[in-house]
Amino acid sequence: MNKIAIGMADYLMILLYIVGIFIVAFKSGKKSHKPTHQQSKTSLANEQYLAGRDISFTESICSIIATEVSALTFLGIPAFAFDMDYSFIHVYFGAIVARLLIAFVYLPKIYGHGLTLYEIMAHHGGTKMGQRLTSLFFTITKIFSVGVRLFSGSIIVSTFFDVNIYLAIGIICALTFFYTLIGGLKAVVRTDVLQMFIFVAGGFFAHYYIPGIAQKPWGELMNIAVAAGKTNFFEWSNPMPFIIGFFGGIIFDSATHGVDQDFLQRLMANRTLKKAQWAISLSAFLSIFVGFLFLSIGSLIWAHYQSAPMPEGVGSDQIFAYFITYYFPTGIKGIMVAGVLAATMSTLDSTINALSSCIYNDIVGHRDPKKIERYYQFDTLLITLLLMIVSFVASKSTGLLMMGLKIQSWTAGALLSLFFMTTLFKGKYKVPLQAWTVVMGYAMGVLGVYLNTYYFQWSWHFNTYLGFGFATITVVTMHLIQKHKGTY
Repeated sequence: MNKIAIGMADYLMILLYIVGIFIVAFKSGKKSHKPTHQQSKTSLANEQYLAGRDISFTESICSIIATEVSALTFLGIPAFAFDMDYSFIHVYFGAIVARLLIAFVYLPKIYGHGLTLYEIMAHHGGTKMGQRLTSLFFTITKIFSVGVRLFSGSIIVSTFFDVNIYLAIGIICALTFFYTLIGGLKAVVRTDVLQMFIFVAGGFFAHYYIPGIAQKPWGELMNIAVAAGKTNFFEWSNPMPFIIGFFGGIIFDSATHGVDQDFLQRLMANRTLKKAQWAISLSAFLSIFVGFLFLSIGSLIWAHYQSAPMPEGVGSDQIFAYFITYYFPTGIKGIMVAGVLAATMSTLDSTINALSSCIYNDIVGHRDPKKIERYYQFDTLLITLLLMIVSFVASKSTGLLMMGLKIQSWTAGALLSLFFMTTLFKGKYKVPLQAWTVVMGYAMGVLGVYLNTYYFQWSWHFNTYLGFGFATITVVTMHLIQKHKGTY
């Protein structure tokens, strides 16, 4: 394996990125209103966790893209295209429909009605225990899924600086923890804007430099990939994979963006409902652009290695990181590493802030609002440590992209079902969010995914459908039986 050539320009680029996010965090923190004794518990919580509902449209849409584009996108999607083709983009097309539903069906029921979605779901007959369990199950799932993404982003840091993977994970967590702590959601969203532009710029740099490294024009490399079917994402002779992925994307994105406090937080923090609706709607089209940008990187690298020997001991998950580390020129290499850091930290900071709001508002409760900053410090530290532990475990696994998605798909359908039944359904099918509702919904939703994984063995896209279907049928049936018996 070649020796890594790291220049001062690389370190400077990374340092400038780190300094930049801390400057943004400090400025965001200074703009935050200081708590006063006259403020109510609600206003204090809104200021801390929803940035005083002062997030602009631009900040919101950039933060959505930055949050969803983790290191799994930066490194994992090129790996997917390197191994297979562009079929992963199917879910992005389904996301267009999903985000229109979120904008015009979900958000009017959510915006301005509470601090977290799970508090809103508990309205109209729900119980505090139902709210607590829903938020707790979401928190556990989120920690597992984002922990995988954290490890993915740590790979290149470990390789680039030639440090142990555990140290790389710890460095990323420490940096993210401190700037998130400084400015709360405002720091998270405003640093996400900077981070989005950095990792997108990294994608363009890759398209510019890979042809030079391969000593072939960009068009020739892409023609090699096209001729081999590496860029296919739709075939008229077999449209079923696209149809499955498209409809799977609708329900999966409805769950990941529509009932996930992580994404909803920046929408609920928008200045107006209309701006939030525009942000989530347009983000779907930006996601498709980013998806194709990084899928095509995988095509370029694959085409290069058709006439060059593959590096020994480097799998597809590490191929783009290897390419950046060993072949990109000094300075640009630093920008690319900063891009991976940006993709990783933008996902991590959003998760830390969203889960801290769940702990404060849903899981623990009965806290003194005057001590909200102290609680925020403790909660963010706890969440960061839990994410580190999951990431350490994930470092022993392979197939990062699919593993990260599958973890969330196991419970996404059940949570979406509970939202439909407690918040969107009307009349006799409307179910109050109570403890038994949550437990049965999640249990049967997971059972549906289990059957798909080990017995039906259909595509993972069906996980959310089966989870949603099993949970809905079970809980609605039990609700109607109890209502008939007069239990309510």
